[in-house]
Amino acid sequence: MLQLRIEDIKWETPDTATFFLSEISGKHISYKAGQFLTFIFSHHDEEIRRSYSLSSSPDEKLLAVTVKRIPNGEISRFMLTKLKPGDVLNAVEPAGRFTVADFNTEKDIFFFAAGSGITPVISHLKYILKREGYSRLILIYSTKNDPVIFRPELNALVLAHAHRLQIVYLLSAEGRRLNNTMVERLVKANNVFGLDKAEFYLCGPFDYMRMVRLTLLYMGIGNKQIRRENFVIDTIKVSGNLATYPPGKVRIHFGNEIYDITTGENQSILQAALQNKIPLPYSCRTGSCSTCSAICTSGKVVMPVNEVLTEDDLAKGWILTCTGYAVGEDVVIEYTSEL
Repeated sequence: MLQLRIEDIKWETPDTATFFLSEISGKHISYKAGQFLTFIFSHHDEEIRRSYSLSSSPDEKLLAVTVKRIPNGEISRFMLTKLKPGDVLNAVEPAGRFTVADFNTEKDIFFFAAGSGITPVISHLKYILKREGYSRLILIYSTKNDPVIFRPELNALVLAHAHRLQIVYLLSAEGRRLNNTMVERLVKANNVFGLDKAEFYLCGPFDYMRMVRLTLLYMGIGNKQIRRENFVIDTIKVSGNLATYPPGKVRIHFGNEIYDITTGENQSILQAALQNKIPLPYSCRTGSCSTCSAICTSGKVVMPVNEVLTEDDLAKGWILTCTGYAVGEDVVIEYTSEL
């Protein structure tokens, strides 16, 4: 568990602020560009967890998360109206799989961001552009109107790295709203090294990411070339699953300890672990983020909902414990920082 002190608060727009944080012990917090922090709040004796992307780069001294007020958002309202420098927040170690593995080779890396979806993207841009490489970065940034979150920082990055970074701003208030035709046109116009080499990173509301992803697939882009950051999506109702999952047994390797637990009928691995007082990491509990991800090294785990792990991730054994059900009595999972 991390204890993070708020060192400063910077207002980016009237409804969005960046919180600069440090660990009160002085401990250095390692993370990768594109990851997020999960904060733990207590409200009416109930534990509430919320995840926010790190807008800072791993190169920077302070951690930073950027929070936008959302309608009826109890936690965002609390953070933006009540918190002040000196306050301490509890959080889980940084997590997330919205990361760029290789940015040195000749390829086009497209970032599609909408609204506060720019938060993990600016972390990527700052980190990548500080390093030598032959990749080209293209940001297509959709928002409602001015002021645009991070616009001064983004424009400064373009000026400093004009040979490598291009940004397209699409303001819906000015009639520039992203659609299928525009996605296809912008990708083709900005592709230099070939679509087979290109990578695409999407962050924004569910409908926005679905539209962009389906358009890319229609263009012939491989599913492996597309990554989405899902914990910022709108709440989506998932139809009830009629499958019945019998009790199972799971061995969990976590925090230098080994736990043997039994999952009840229709009980996920995470539910069973928390019931047994094993403090596994989690956030959304809906299969939409990767905070709870682990590697299944033995046995079989079924996930009726998975909105974040890619085919490559699944092939390597990654599972989500929040929507993962143990099949049989020989399931073994391990927690690792490996991506």
